Amino acid sequence: MSVFAVLGGVQSASVNAAESGGTGAAVQFDTTFLRTDPNQTVDVARFTSGNIVQPGVYSVDLWVNDVRVARQDVRFVASRDGQSARACFGRQMLETLGVDFAKVGAATGAKLTEHASAETAEVAGKKPHAAAGASADASKQSGETVNADECVDLLGTVPDATVDFDFSEQKLTLSVPQKYMRNAARGYVPPDMWQTGVNAGFVSYNANTYRTAGSGTQSTQSYLGLNAGVNIGAWHFRHQSSVSQETGQSTHFDNIATYVQHDVAALKSQVTLGDSYTAGDVFDSVQFRGAQIATDDRMLPESLRGYAPVVRGTAETNARVTIRQNSQVIYETSVSPGPFEINDLYASGYGGNLDVTVTEADGRTKTFTVPFASVAQSLRPGTTRFSVTAGQLRSDALETKPNFAQFTLQRGLTNLITAYGGGVAANGYVAANVGAALNTKLGAFSADVTGAQTQIPNQSTMRGTSLRIGYSKFIDPTDTNIAVAAYRYSTAGFMNLSDAASVRDLAMHGGDTDSVYRERNRYQLTINQNLKGHGSVFLSASAQQYWNYSGSGVFYQAGYTNGFKYGTYNITAGRTRNANGSMSNQYMLSTTLPLSHGQHAPLVSTNLSSSGGSTSLQANVSGSLGDANQYSYNAYGMYGSGNSSSSANTGVSGAWRAPYAQMTASASAGSGSSQMSAGISGSVVAHPGGVTFSQTVGDTFGIVEAPGAAGASVTSSPGVKLNGHGYAVIPYLTPYGMNTVDIDPKGTSADVEFESTSEQAVPRLGSVVMIKYKTVSGRAALIRAPRLGDKALPFGADVVDGNGKTVGVVAQDSRIFARGLADKGSLFVEWGSVPSEKCRIDYVLPKSTVQAAAAYTSVEGHCIAADGISADLVSTGAGAAK
Repeated sequence: MSVFAVLGGVQSASVNAAESGGTGAAVQFDTTFLRTDPNQTVDVARFTSGNIVQPGVYSVDLWVNDVRVARQDVRFVASRDGQSARACFGRQMLETLGVDFAKVGAATGAKLTEHASAETAEVAGKKPHAAAGASADASKQSGETVNADECVDLLGTVPDATVDFDFSEQKLTLSVPQKYMRNAARGYVPPDMWQTGVNAGFVSYNANTYRTAGSGTQSTQSYLGLNAGVNIGAWHFRHQSSVSQETGQSTHFDNIATYVQHDVAALKSQVTLGDSYTAGDVFDSVQFRGAQIATDDRMLPESLRGYAPVVRGTAETNARVTIRQNSQVIYETSVSPGPFEINDLYASGYGGNLDVTVTEADGRTKTFTVPFASVAQSLRPGTTRFSVTAGQLRSDALETKPNFAQFTLQRGLTNLITAYGGGVAANGYVAANVGAALNTKLGAFSADVTGAQTQIPNQSTMRGTSLRIGYSKFIDPTDTNIAVAAYRYSTAGFMNLSDAASVRDLAMHGGDTDSVYRERNRYQLTINQNLKGHGSVFLSASAQQYWNYSGSGVFYQAGYTNGFKYGTYNITAGRTRNANGSMSNQYMLSTTLPLSHGQHAPLVSTNLSSSGGSTSLQANVSGSLGDANQYSYNAYGMYGSGNSSSSANTGVSGAWRAPYAQMTASASAGSGSSQMSAGISGSVVAHPGGVTFSQTVGDTFGIVEAPGAAGASVTSSPGVKLNGHGYAVIPYLTPYGMNTVDIDPKGTSADVEFESTSEQAVPRLGSVVMIKYKTVSGRAALIRAPRLGDKALPFGADVVDGNGKTVGVVAQDSRIFARGLADKGSLFVEWGSVPSEKCRIDYVLPKSTVQAAAAYTSVEGHCIAADGISADLVSTGAGAAK
């Protein structure tokens, strides 16, 4: 409990001081409640205005207009009235945070006002306690001014702006009217904040073995998958491969992909050299070995990814704009009089018209509707997406792999139209595409035409075209979502790049070119219907036909999903006709039911299915255990009958997500057969701090560095803990976005204190970033040290160490809780300016043990005159665990 909190219980006047900064009215305390010595005066003047913020540098969470933007060091300078120090913002810093001083000057006619720092330049970077006594207070109070790199008087410069510092939470909040902010999309992170990361290397592995036995035979299959990477500067090398082996067969090695990658921020794109694949938004996707530069939408803020229309309108006053979709508010903002434009709506996969309401300052409202439906090719107005690829087609089925080049371009022209197209040139093959996507009140449409020419060796040249049409619509009145409706028709001479390469390869090597089926038409449809509290139904269908094959593939499926008081159930029915003409029907009924309401409640699910004259019934019990759900399990039983036979099988499986790997195991038996498996997966990461084992990492990840904080856990990554060297791997980070990584100190030694438990990172794609946490190591102790004669120390007196660092204050019964202590040393207690109002506590802490590392030590002693001689403190045992 803080001294201020204790004093709050004995104050004689009402409290009106804001704890965050102490800028409210002073609070008066009746000190008679605090006196233990009638002849002693208790000085609590420094508490009368709450927790006074001293000048210095503080690591704070910075919020701007209710959005957390960063955690960074901010300098606080002394105020003229002797109250709490105030945050010092330079003009460049405020511009980085989005303040537009051109708009401020235009609106107010005011010039930028600066105020001098209360401290010398050397104070920057020091700890808050070191800056508390800065000698430049006089120059501040004299009103001396400096250049624009010093402190800007935000409150005096920007009308209606506010600054609030919550000292207890170390949270600094700025509120600036929207009309004085730069127009930036929600979630925007400036490129100069993107982190290249450190030089590092990693190997991710996934090893498992699977053994089956039955009918007198046994078989074992083993697999090892590897994903390795090396980062040098901004270049990222990646390699994927696998090794598999089966009883009675030779070991098989697959080289899946090898490439290097580098981003190009100016073009919002990635350069890839090696093995990769092309995008499938204009032409069908193919694998290649070569070079590519292609747009990476992850470099855009999330609010600008995908398609959403721009909402434009006009306000007559300072108005509020509210946007609803399907009767739900998805966006609201304030706008100034005149035209306004909202271009950072989040994309929604299903779409749905936008209902816009403009509420004027006098309460008048006007509404209008903006159509919103999208297909895969739709882009926001003004957005461009492109790709350029050159290399060799990758396919193990080809003896001769052709070289090719491909270019695609998409451009959002208006809310209504997106234009796109491209071209492909390869050995003996050329193709071109042109098309457009439309956003209308009737839904989103896309249509494009691809023309292709294929020269078949020793045969004629084939030419053809392919028409592709797409449609998507969310129907508001009926709550119907037509997610995908697509149709494609190709003439007999049309082939895409993959088919053309296969036909040419067969022709060159004497194969049957008719074995490559040339698609004639294809369609697919998916409809979802919400039944307003009575569940939902879906329908999906697809079909495909060929020019040089008489058979066709058709698939239909329909289903109904609903919930009841304790769980959910699902009914589906489907029909499949294969290309060879065979038909099969499938029916399934499934239910899901939790057995309790606790965090680790087991989940029971059942599945009854019928297909091709066979019926099977399966029941599962699954769940998770552990504080971070690091343990998971599943047990099942299955019975099947049909075709004059029946079978039964039971099995169990489990997984453990350990801090440094994940392990799995399973076993089952039934109907004369049995099975066992085991697996392990994880990563080994080499970084500037050493080598760390971790869970399987993604392409972009981070390394936590917190010296001495072994045992702390990373709350944003379940199961991840800091190892004995103070390192941990964050397996996944979002590239080009703001990632907040929080540390839970529980489990660390009481001798380690975090200066911050929350940091942020903005990694580039593929980078490995070091996320450093400042820690202070030293012993923790509860000290009871009355003055000689067992006279109590003055309540609320300051306690400092030999370096002048404040380590605490005196609480009741002359007790002091101090952290960061050396094994021996001296503490100094001051409650006045004369020598008789100071004393020294000399201490020697007992030798640290494993048990003491998780607790603090209690010691007893005396506080003697600073020029006196002291006996060492004596340990009385360990205190409460952390």
